[in-house]
Amino acid sequence: MSSDAQRQGRLVLVTGGAGGVGAYVCRRFAADGWRVRVFDLPTPINRRVFAPGEANIETVWGDITNPRDMESAMKGVSDVFHLAAVLPPATDANPGLARKVNVEGTRTVARAAADESARAGRPVSLKYSSSVTVYGITAHLTPPLPADQPVNPSCVYSETKAAAEEVVRESRLPWTVMRFAAAVYLTIRKGGFQQMRIIPPENRIEFVHIHDVAEAFINSMDNPEALGKNFVLGGGPLCRMLYRDQIKKTFDLLGFPEPDWSKFSKQPFNLDWYDTTESQRVLKFQSRTFEDYLKDFKQTLGWKYTALHGAAGPLMKLFRIHV
Repeated sequence: MSSDAQRQGRLVLVTGGAGGVGAYVCRRFAADGWRVRVFDLPTPINRRVFAPGEANIETVWGDITNPRDMESAMKGVSDVFHLAAVLPPATDANPGLARKVNVEGTRTVARAAADESARAGRPVSLKYSSSVTVYGITAHLTPPLPADQPVNPSCVYSETKAAAEEVVRESRLPWTVMRFAAAVYLTIRKGGFQQMRIIPPENRIEFVHIHDVAEAFINSMDNPEALGKNFVLGGGPLCRMLYRDQIKKTFDLLGFPEPDWSKFSKQPFNLDWYDTTESQRVLKFQSRTFEDYLKDFKQTLGWKYTALHGAAGPLMKLFRIHV
């Protein structure tokens, strides 16, 4: 929503910018003419995400729980998109770390943004990447869930996200909270096949393409209607399905046999279908379906897709191997 003149000289900070969603968001901002500062942990994997000299992108390495790192990263910034977080299953394995990073780290980011606002004499906006899991288990309710559905976190991750939202809302900065629905990565990640079993096959789930997430972020810039609100970033009616259908379509693409559904959890998971009417009205981001995701996923896999579909899939079917 910003013009070229408004973008010129503006610097956007993205915490967790080398992550699966963050990296795409950063490149989308850069392609749209914004100067982007990527902030993330200096791991070997993160350091390989961005090539030296990528247009409009600079990288700064550090830890969001370290006030000095955040103070340095915040210099000259006009807008912050805070994506950095500990995710499941690590949140369950180490709840203390989850609270330190997800809650106290968010507090450190907010304080650094407030200090930069005072130093520069203009407010730094803080846009927070949250999760629909803050609503808790909603399988007993009639979907789609209303936008003002009360939060009722049911796990360590959703508890820390709900607590971090409160930090953002109490920061006195111009703020926006964006609760992601099921944003699926465009790559196969380590442990992904094991992690998928924590959701029961008949669980309702609403997909959102990470490209559409980035569009929502872009369209929140200099958008007064986006401030002081909680939005659900779901794909809309065409992206609502049962989890079984999402997995089956993905496995069909890869040439895999259906998974052993008996190994999937029987407990309802904290995902559902959502009313995104207001989110779409303000942020205008919904344009891709799950079928679009499958096409992009195949393209991103490249030669790996040929190997999986041409060799792994037939061998799994021959020897009755189920993921």
